[in-house]
Amino acid sequence: MRWISYLLVVLLFNGCTKKSNFSLVEVVGHAGMGLSMGNSMFHDNSKEAIEFALQMPGCDGVEVDVQLSMDGDLWLYHDTKLETETTSEGCINSRTNEELQGVRYKSLHQEKLIRLSDLNPILLMGKILYLDIRHTNTCLNQVITAGTLINALNAIDFLHQEGIQVRLVTNNSNLISQLLDAFYVVYYDAITFDNTQSILLNNLLVQGIVIRNAAINKEEVQAIKISGKKVVLYEMRSAVGIRKALNKNPDSIMSDDLREAIIETN
Repeated sequence: MRWISYLLVVLLFNGCTKKSNFSLVEVVGHAGMGLSMGNSMFHDNSKEAIEFALQMPGCDGVEVDVQLSMDGDLWLYHDTKLETETTSEGCINSRTNEELQGVRYKSLHQEKLIRLSDLNPILLMGKILYLDIRHTNTCLNQVITAGTLINALNAIDFLHQEGIQVRLVTNNSNLISQLLDAFYVVYYDAITFDNTQSILLNNLLVQGIVIRNAAINKEEVQAIKISGKKVVLYEMRSAVGIRKALNKNPDSIMSDDLREAIIETN
């Protein structure tokens, strides 16, 4: 009888110590499968990385970095200069579409640079697509005008297709109101918790913030959520980092290890 009593105690204890439920946290692939991850199968922001991520069970969407070409088309690329990651040089904003079509990453698979319009809308159905807007031509030290950017976004049909959740991310406070006026969902790319306050107060229609995991604590995350805004955390490259982010109870995480993030939320 003693072992039966022991078994009942163990079962009761286990029933009272359930694993934290993170199933409601959206899991998003940072630049596809992850940004600058050595163990990633494909280069970040490549079509291959994005499509692989979108087809992974448990992935809620992807984040990509977009920059305007001289011809006014949006291309996917993270860095300010092409020479850091590709076979070309200079800035995307100073290159034509024809020049960019032949550019490849300096990676194992030598993936091609692609336009935002090259993504497969079928794979995006039911998913979230974060577009990190790069609004500066670093080579010429010029700011891209809101009108030019909005025209480029409006030209891509699937961004306005029902079933695809498009969320624009920008750290340009002057750009926010114009993107909101164009009926886009906008998130503020925050550096610290403190600099979010005035932005959210002055732009009441901004849906939330995107911020580094290390730049915000659990209490600050909850304060923003209580105000009715969403919180998206990014820059986590290990299981430990992912768990720390999840324990802050954000609305979404953009993970650089998508597989591990999916495991941790299930």
